[in-house]
Formats: sequence, C-alpha cells, structure tokens
Amino acid sequence: MTSNLTEEKKVLLSIDYFNNKYNLNLVKTVNQYEIWDAEDKENIIEFKFRNKYYENKYIQIDKFLRLIMAAEYYSKTPYYCVKDEKGYFFYNLEEQRTNLLESKIITQKVSYQTDFSKNNKINKYFYQLKPTQQTQLNERRTTLL
Repeated sequence: MTSNLTEEKKVLLSIDYFNNKYNLNLVKTVNQYEIWDAEDKENIIEFKFRNKYYENKYIQIDKFLRLIMAAEYYSKTPYYCVKDEKGYFFYNLEEQRTNLLESKIITQKVSYQTDFSKNNKINKYFYQLKPTQQTQLNERRTTLL
C-alpha cells in the first residue's frame, strides 16, 4: 500500500482485503472522527498505517482505553491492526487488556497531530505490542477469533 494514498483509501483497501481473505463483513465507519475505522456485528477495528516496519508495534494508551470502553459498550471485540511494509499485524485488545494495563508505559515526545511540519512536540504515552501478542487469523473464517 503506497504512502501517497489517503487514510480513507487505505482503510477501504484494508477492509476489502480482510473481507475477501477472511470472509468478513466489515464496513467503514461513517464518521471520520469515530474511535475506530471499521466494524461488523461482532468487532471494531482501528487501523494504523506505517511506512516502515518495526518488530514491536505501539498503541497510544488513550486510543487503547477508548477502544476497550467502546467495545464494552457495544458488546464487540476490539482489534488494533497495524499495516506496514511487511504486512498486517492484528491484535485482539480484549485478550491483551491485562497484559497491557500491567505493562510498562512508554513516553515519547512526538508531534501533537500527524502534521510533522510543526515543531511543537508533546509527550504521548504508549503500550508496546510484541509479535507474540498478535492474533492469528485463519483464512475463510467468518469471524476474527
């Protein structure tokens, strides 16, 4: 997936990929400011697109907590999916809830928003997602689990 695509186009391509490969019925959320990007009757998914591969992935703590709370409210399973140059990496946040809440908080000074041209940096707080925490998806399944 090339970096010159809009975020919305990347989400739509990812939804098509997962619907076709795993026989899902994901749809894009209607509002661009939703907490998550895609959903079906059982799951909510937040996508994160990176241009470079890193073995360990990161999720902002506030994003993690909002996804967990929304999933509880709507009785759905929350997933975080990172797409980079090596592929898709899926994490079931409900399964990782205790591990993440008990893990070390990583602080990084980064741009407030994705506009990297601005020099103002703030502290953001992250949990680290390791390869062993990934959710394995089976092809042609009708659910993610």
